[in-house]
Amino acid sequence: MGVKTDKGVVLSCLAIMFYAVSSHAAPVQSAATGENGKVEPVADVVALVPEAIKKRGVLRVATMTKYQPFSFVSGGKNVGMIPEMVTAVAETMGLKAEIQGMDFPGILLGLQAQKYDIGMGEFFVRKDRVEVADFVTEWSNYDAFVVNKDSKYMPQTIDDACGHKIAILAGSSGVPTMNEAKEHCAKVGKPLPKVSVFPQMSDAVLALSSHRAEAVLTGREVGLTLVASGQPFVPSGRVGGGPCATAVARNASSDKLAQALQAAYLSLIKSGKYAQIHKKWGTDYGMIANPTIYRKGDTLPEYKIE
Repeated sequence: MGVKTDKGVVLSCLAIMFYAVSSHAAPVQSAATGENGKVEPVADVVALVPEAIKKRGVLRVATMTKYQPFSFVSGGKNVGMIPEMVTAVAETMGLKAEIQGMDFPGILLGLQAQKYDIGMGEFFVRKDRVEVADFVTEWSNYDAFVVNKDSKYMPQTIDDACGHKIAILAGSSGVPTMNEAKEHCAKVGKPLPKVSVFPQMSDAVLALSSHRAEAVLTGREVGLTLVASGQPFVPSGRVGGGPCATAVARNASSDKLAQALQAAYLSLIKSGKYAQIHKKWGTDYGMIANPTIYRKGDTLPEYKIE
């Protein structure tokens, strides 16, 4: 069974101000930040780290590339909310984060091959995913359409996708959403959406800007980042949504690592470092207060698609 701190995972960012540790999880110390911005190790968290990883001294992390504001390369360095957050998580554990960027579908494959300890891609916790990995929630999000600023097409729901050209990221929540959209459109007698799947978000955005796609279905923050960077797009509508999670490689160490990860997030939340990182990258709208562990056999979050 999974270890849960709170079944009501998705909380408003204001809930962070009233943080309290649930009776289902042991209290942990808050992470302290040194003068150089480095997070100091927290003894309660370090004690939970599997011995094999502790001896290695490195937390091997798989994450996305070219996916602002989550994770992208700037000046030859991995930057974004995810690299900064996972660095803080590793430091709380007394480890160094070793970050490897890749296409989104490769993250879970890398965990299954035991090449990495955790995968950070803001995963929705789905049944197919808990078949191959464990998950610790650390954020919440919903999808939105991104369209060209001068477009008359402003989709709000999956019904509006019927008969239109939609671009999505391979392996993302957009895949099951568009599958459901096709079923919906067929059921109501409308033309099916014409879906293009791309390995990287930058490719999907290029398809939109070149008018090969009428909209990109992706996380809300991607649209906001594109607008903030001066690109001629606007976000439109709201589709689905719920808790997002870090994936944990399933092996002999996964139970302890998931607990250590949960404790690290709780510590960063309590210290304010978690909120600081999210506010820096504009992802604070999805902050949560109680990270939750999900494993195979657990009752999973519901992601209603409308």
